[in-house]
Amino acid sequence: MHDHHIHLLATAAALQSAQCGPHDARDRAGLARALRAHAPDARGWLRGVGYYESVAGALDRVALDAVRADVPIRVQHRSGQLWMLNSLAIERLDLDRDVQTPSGVERDGAGRATGRVYRADAWLRERLGPVAPPSLAEVSRRLTALGVEAVTDATPTNGPDELTAFAAARECGELSQRVIVMGTLALSDLAPPPGIEIGPVKIHLAEAELPELDEVIATIRAAHARGRNAAIHAVTRVELVFALAAYEATGVQAGDRLEHVHIAPPECVVAIARMGLTVCLNDALVRSRHDEWRRDLEPEDWAVIGRADTFARAGIALLAGSDAPHGPLCAPDRTASGGP
Repeated sequence: MHDHHIHLLATAAALQSAQCGPHDARDRAGLARALRAHAPDARGWLRGVGYYESVAGALDRVALDAVRADVPIRVQHRSGQLWMLNSLAIERLDLDRDVQTPSGVERDGAGRATGRVYRADAWLRERLGPVAPPSLAEVSRRLTALGVEAVTDATPTNGPDELTAFAAARECGELSQRVIVMGTLALSDLAPPPGIEIGPVKIHLAEAELPELDEVIATIRAAHARGRNAAIHAVTRVELVFALAAYEATGVQAGDRLEHVHIAPPECVVAIARMGLTVCLNDALVRSRHDEWRRDLEPEDWAVIGRADTFARAGIALLAGSDAPHGPLCAPDRTASGGP
């Protein structure tokens, strides 16, 4: 099998992190147990992943300090779009004194960091300092146990460093799967090593902070000019409409993709089929969040959740991916119970 949408390094890091999601922490007491039981890493930081508001509401520095204040903590929201920090983490990152930070660093009315940092992963990695890539051995072992022989890493920031990390992991036997690497335009000029292939240019959309449409159009055209496909992340209704507008402007090259398409209005499904786009679905992720989405989504969005049969009836080519670590890395028949 081929997992057509996974994030290898993030999945490896998640396996070494405190599990803070609804299936593991469940409530505020469970979150406290997860963070208190987990050991800090070599740099003294405690990293949590998978958090969702159903566990203990919105987290900020005050809420996290109440759970554990003796080590710097950063907890990633399940969406991958938000990090939540306690006061010691804010101090280590110098966020209260340094106001020259990305716009994603949330501040209160007095200019004090709240501990919530949106869509600033690259900046946060730089501020934390260099660290060796996590081992991919356990991720590879789990994939092999499920019969997965090849993966597509769909991380939009993948560049030369990630390509080197994947190649090194394969060379030392840590990673047995063949890897197609999505990522930046910078990958276009690199010669991939054995077992590695350069994949589409990944374009990540976030409804709360959409790029200029002309910018996305230019990126798609640049990808096509370099002989690469484009793959656009589209989770919400707005993101999907935006992505389709960009593809309408550029024209679709065989192999151009839409990732996720969790919300699929009928008119958009018709447009996807007409343009000949491929859709990569994350069925295990959707099923694992069924109850939460039914409660949290607007009724008009819940009514048009993207399903394989909907796209298949429209004649749309489909791929399947786990979206790990955001989705469960498990066999389909174990998904309903949350998986490992």
